[in-house]
Amino acid sequence: MDYRVTHSPTFSVLEIDLDEGEFAKAQPNSMLSMTAGIVIGATIGGDAKRSSWFGGFKNLAGGESLFTAIYKAKRDGEQVWLAPDTIGEILPIELSAETPFYLTRGSYLATLGDVDLGVKYSGVKGWMSKKGLFLLTASGSGTLFCQTYGAIVSRELEPGESFFVDNRFVVAFSQTVEYQLVKATDSVKDSVLSGEGFVNRYTGPGTLYYQTRGKPGSGLLGRLFDAAF
Repeated sequence: MDYRVTHSPTFSVLEIDLDEGEFAKAQPNSMLSMTAGIVIGATIGGDAKRSSWFGGFKNLAGGESLFTAIYKAKRDGEQVWLAPDTIGEILPIELSAETPFYLTRGSYLATLGDVDLGVKYSGVKGWMSKKGLFLLTASGSGTLFCQTYGAIVSRELEPGESFFVDNRFVVAFSQTVEYQLVKATDSVKDSVLSGEGFVNRYTGPGTLYYQTRGKPGSGLLGRLFDAAF
C-alpha cells in the first residue's frame, strides 16, 4: 500500500497503490479513476468491515457523508485516484495511537490503514466559531487525508504557546492542543468594522493545520445547516 499526491497545489489528486485484499476508505463521489481490478463497495459509517447506522450518523454529525466508499484491490498492482471537491492541496497526516487528531467540518477525504473516525461535541463554542456543534475525530494507526481550500500552513505549538486562527480556515489539529473561542477585538465597534467577531485560540503542545482560503458561502439555508451541525 502506497500513495502519492500529484497535480498540487491547486488541482491536487491522491493516487493510491493497492495489492490484493488492501483497501482505501474515502468520501463518496471522490473517485476520479481506477484500474480494472478495483472493487467498489460502500458501508454506513466509517468501518470498512461492518456497517453501522450509529457510525453513519456520527459521520453526518461531524459534517461528512452518512456513507463511506470502499475501494478494494482484487489482485496486486491496482490503483485508484481520488479528487477532492475543492481547489487546493491534499494534506496527509500520519496517525498512531499517540497522535489522534480533530478535523473540522468538510475536511475529511480518505484514510488508509486502521483509522477510526468518531465525533466530539464542541458545544456552543463550536457553533459560534462556525465549525458546527461537532468535530470529527481521527485515531488509530494509518494515514488520514484532508482536503483543503487553498494552501496548507502547518504550525507546531510548544507547551503553553498560543496561536490565533480565524475560524473559517482551520483544517485539523492534534487532540493535545486546547482550543478556546475568544473575542477578536476589545469593542463591538471594532468587531463590526473589522469583520472579525470571534477567533479560536489554540494552545500547545501539538500540531495545527490551517488553509489559506475560506470556502465561499453556501447561502442562508446552507449556513443554517452548518450552524446546526
